[in-house]
Order: sequence, then C-alpha cells, then structure tokens
Amino acid sequence: MEKNSAQSVSGIKDLLNNKRFRVLIILIIGLSLGFGLQPVNGLTPEGVRAIAVIVSILLLWITVNTNWSCLLLFALLIMTEVMTPSAVWAGSMGHFAPMLVLVFFIFSHSLSETGAIDRLAAWFITRPFVKGRPYCFMAMFFLSNLFIGLFMQNLALTLIYINLAVKVCDKIGVKKGHSLYTCLILGLLWADSVVSIASPIAKTLPNIMIGLLYTQLGITVTYAQWLSVGIPFTIASLVFIMICCRYAVNPDTSPLKDLNVDEFAKNVPPLSGRGKVALITMGVLILIVLLPDVFVTLGIFVPIATYFVNLSATLPAIWAVIFLCVYKVDGVPVMDFQQAAKSVPFTMVIFIAAVVLLGVPISDEGNGIIIWIGNNLQPLVAGFSTVQVIIVLLLAALITTNFISSAVTLVLFFNIGVALLATTSANLGAFGINVAFAAAMSCLTPAASLTMPLFFEPGHLTMQNSWKPNLVSIVCAFIKLVMFMPLISLIVPA
Repeated sequence: MEKNSAQSVSGIKDLLNNKRFRVLIILIIGLSLGFGLQPVNGLTPEGVRAIAVIVSILLLWITVNTNWSCLLLFALLIMTEVMTPSAVWAGSMGHFAPMLVLVFFIFSHSLSETGAIDRLAAWFITRPFVKGRPYCFMAMFFLSNLFIGLFMQNLALTLIYINLAVKVCDKIGVKKGHSLYTCLILGLLWADSVVSIASPIAKTLPNIMIGLLYTQLGITVTYAQWLSVGIPFTIASLVFIMICCRYAVNPDTSPLKDLNVDEFAKNVPPLSGRGKVALITMGVLILIVLLPDVFVTLGIFVPIATYFVNLSATLPAIWAVIFLCVYKVDGVPVMDFQQAAKSVPFTMVIFIAAVVLLGVPISDEGNGIIIWIGNNLQPLVAGFSTVQVIIVLLLAALITTNFISSAVTLVLFFNIGVALLATTSANLGAFGINVAFAAAMSCLTPAASLTMPLFFEPGHLTMQNSWKPNLVSIVCAFIKLVMFMPLISLIVPA
C-alpha cells in the first residue's frame, strides 16, 4: 500500500513537472476565463478577453518560461482583437525601454571586455587600510560592487564579481562551504538585488517601471530622479549588508587577516588604453544623461538642458556605443560591435517589450480592468489607510518576488496597487517606484531572479547554507522599503 502511495505521489510530481501538462492547464484556465468571466462590475467584453490573455501569459511566465510566451502574448492580443497589430508593435518593440536596455547592454560589454571593471574593483579592495581588517575588506569589496553596479548591467557584473570572490578565496585557501566563502557570495547576492533596482542605467526593472508609469499613468520619471532615491538606498543597503554578514552569517574571518593586498594588486593587469577610453566614455555618458535634468531643476542653461532632457537617455547611449566602435587605440577599436551584440540576451529584450506591452490593455479605460480589479479588491482593504494599503502591497510583493520572477511581481503588484489606489490621493508615481524596489529584493530561492542561477547552480550557495541569512536580509529589505517611502514620495511626482 505504501509503495503504491509513493508511486502515486511520484506520478503526480512528474505530471506537475511536465511543461506540456502545465501549458494544457493554463490553456484551459484561459479559455474558461474568456468564456466564463462576465463583463460586470465595470469590466467590458474587451476587458474579459484581455484578462483571459493576461492571466494565461502571467501563468506561463511563472510556471513555464518567459521567452516564446512573450511572442504568444503579441499573437493573442491581436487574434482576440484586444489590440490592433500596429498598436502591439508600437507598444512592445516600439517602446523606448527595450531599445534603451539593448544599447546599455552593448555598452556594458566594453567595460567588462576591456578589463576596466576588474581594475576598478581591484582598486577598491586593495586600499592600505583594509590590511588585517576583514570587515573593512568585505565592506570595500561590496562597496565596489554596489558603486560599479550603478552604471553597469548587473548580469555581467555578477559574473565578474563571483569570479573575483573565488580568486580572493583561492588566495587565502578558503573553499566552497566555508563560512567566509558563503559570506562573500551572499553579500554579492544581496548587492545584486540592490544594483538591479537602484539605478536605471542598463537595468531591466527600473526601465520596465519607468515605461509602465509613462504608458499607463502619463508620469515621467527621469534617471536623475531615480538615482536621487537609488544612491541613498544603495548606501543604506551597504550598512544592512554588513549587518547581515556580521550577525546573520558571522563567518570565520581569520583567513582574510593574512591576505596580502599588495601582492593581489600586482596580479591584476594594468588598465589598458582601451579600458581607459571605455571608463572615460562611461563617465561622460553618465554626465550627459544626468546633468541636464539637474540643470532644468536648478534653472541653469534651461533651453539647452531641456533639449538634452527631451533626447532621453537612449540617444546619448547610442552615440557612446558608436564612438567606442569608431575610436581606435593602437589600431584596434575600443568596441567590437559584433562581439558586443553577441553578449546581449535578446530573450530579455523581448521580455521587456512584452512586460511594457502588458500594461496597455490593463490601463485602457475601454477594457475596464482597473475599475474591475479595484471594485473586487476594495472590500479586502476596507478601513485601511492609504499608507497601510501601500505597506501591505509592498510586503506582499517582497514575499512573492522571492519565489517568482521579479519583473512579473513588479507588473502584478503595480497594477493591483493602481486599481486600489486610483480613487485615493496616493502618489501613484511614488507607489510605482516603491513596488519596483520591493520586487527587486529577491534572494531566497534560485527562481527569484535572472541572476540567481549564477549563485546557486555552480554550488557557490545552497539553500541549506543560505536560507537563514536570506530571511534576515528580507526582513532588512522590508525595513529599508518603509524607511525610504517618505523620500520617494518627496522626489517622485504624483
């Protein structure tokens, strides 16, 4: 009997793990919604079809994949006549977010390929004052990751820093499973969640939210505004990372006391001419992207600054890429465009296009989806203040994002929040930024974000040695989110 029971349980697990079976179940759910959901409580017939498509796609993203299902979204929105073909193309690949992330991905390649990032990271961790001070070394190690992460695509940055951490551990004779090894990798994991949201430069999540705010609410958030929140958030995060390292991990730091930072610095190749040009170009690009908005705010050089603000961040990034491809050092272009293009995960670009497109039918007043969601969920938060509703949503997003994709969590809770807060005096622009930050704080499971497999699959971390410190980190993340709510409301427009 027990054997048969065990076989039955095993058979059910195999069935649930079968992607074709999951796709079939999702197809049934989609058809059931399309034909069974009634256009009542503010929902229109077009809204019913849109919900059937949107729910099906979200379930596919959560349980199957986020690649071909994005193309399916485009097809279904057209076939169900929720949107016209031209509207689908304009709202997806024609949106600014995919092109912006694509260009910054290509630009980031030059920073890693020329060795600029390795040299910059080495400078941080070889300062004289870190000698014999393990926690000073770790603080500088994580600070360098957070600082560089503000201006570089975090997938490539994660690869670079994991390799750097492994090199450090090899130098001091520390292997996988050692508490210090685990601590360094965990710190990078926590830093990765921060850099994925603190800066919109070359990042997916911030640009998805910027796109959703503009597409659905007509709210424009500039890079300067985002960074005015993201930089203080990054500084606070470094403090929390060190607290988690000291008290949640409490590693044996004695091997670090013997690390010869001078010898380590000598083994890092000097910055090449191409690397210097790449770093200078990055600095100029950042100034061109950020300073015009600051000048407009201060009332300085307003006509010229306004012109550059209206160009958006994409155009300066395009010119930076062109410059690196044309400019030669010792007869060699700083950037090989073909090689750089190969480093771009185009499935991610398509996913970004699909995510920003998802917001179009949701926000379309003719579909009535926002009104319908609000009418159905409002009784659940009856008696709650606006601030309490936002905090509950942030907590729910923070928990959810540790089990499913951060981008899916962002889209899901942003739209739930807009539905619940649309009739209140809430600053929806600030709420969007808040929920984006909450959606980025993922660290608990290997499925939490795109970079998680880089930490778990090679065995740098295991669920067994990381879940307790990660739970502490999640609690710290919630404290940070609540702490930064007033600042975000002050900076981001209503």
